[in-house]
Amino acid sequence: MSAERFFVALRDRIAAEAARLNALDAALGDGDHGATMLRGLTRAAAAEDGARAKAFMRASGGASGTLFGLVLHEIEQHLDGGADLGAGLARAEARIRDLGQVRPGDKSMIDALAPAVAALRGGDLPAAVAAAEAGRDATVALRARRGRAQYVEGAGAGHVDPGAVSVAMMLAVLAQVGSAR
Repeated sequence: MSAERFFVALRDRIAAEAARLNALDAALGDGDHGATMLRGLTRAAAAEDGARAKAFMRASGGASGTLFGLVLHEIEQHLDGGADLGAGLARAEARIRDLGQVRPGDKSMIDALAPAVAALRGGDLPAAVAAAEAGRDATVALRARRGRAQYVEGAGAGHVDPGAVSVAMMLAVLAQVGSAR
């Protein structure tokens, strides 16, 4: 599979889910997560090979553009360069933890990414998708310790983290497009 196919499929999936992602983000932040992801992915889908994740980062901007761009960069390296997906996503996870000063349980994208990375140690992408989805779902009960969500009533408890939703979507699209060779 090529990175181009992945980015086009992910853009289409996010386009279909943008309003829902914005609504999830409105409960915890500024309500633009879906729009931001779509803007970045639209640019990434149109970019040249090897420059898609960077195009995403430039177009989406802000902290989230950088953090999601790290994940997308590793997926792009895997798809177009044959890099090990598990090792790449582990690198992205480490950078995100460092830059965002987050860890699992903080109600962030890491709550979906960390279990996916652990599941990928066995090379099983469907298991990684299932782990990311379980991590995403677990964010409903968590109280945010970082980001805007920490300032809303109850620190966002009772709401799913939109970043964790997006991470789970990225991996689900990767698995879906990859199995349709």
